[in-house]
Amino acid sequence: MIRKTLLTLFGACTILATQAQDMSDAKPQASAPYKAAVGLRYTVAGSGYTDLGITAKYFVTEQSALEAYVMIPSNSSDFLASLSYVWQPKLSFSERFRPYAGVGVGVLRHTSIRYPMDGKTYTSPVAFGTVGVEYQFKKLPLALSVDYRTPLFTTGVNAPHYNNRSQISNIGVGLKYTFR
Repeated sequence: MIRKTLLTLFGACTILATQAQDMSDAKPQASAPYKAAVGLRYTVAGSGYTDLGITAKYFVTEQSALEAYVMIPSNSSDFLASLSYVWQPKLSFSERFRPYAGVGVGVLRHTSIRYPMDGKTYTSPVAFGTVGVEYQFKKLPLALSVDYRTPLFTTGVNAPHYNNRSQISNIGVGLKYTFR
């Protein structure tokens, strides 16, 4: 009888001690570097193609954000408006340097590749993937990012032909003003 009581007591103490060790009194592992940001993204893509766009990012959780992008029309015959889901984990060795990856969908308005002189514009849905890194300055409310964006899917009768993927896959540099 004493043996059963001691074993039960020892088992209960072991379970309680294990649970106490699992409880953390430290800060959460990750936190969003900022709540929202607004800025510009400059894009370079093959054959001298460049564009400039406005971007806005809003963190919905500690490690994930929604990012909207609108290309500013210039001499380019294309226009893109998109919304992306971005996963941005915190690194254990840095508070300000964070990699990110995401997927997005958008609407691409463009002139016909086959007949650029006809003046007609066409609209195509597009899906794309993004990978990059972001650095948030310590004393300034600015974040600098560099990313690579590539199309995953586009459709439409006159959708751009991406045999030369460098014409749509692009490298972007962004500068955002951050809000805490």
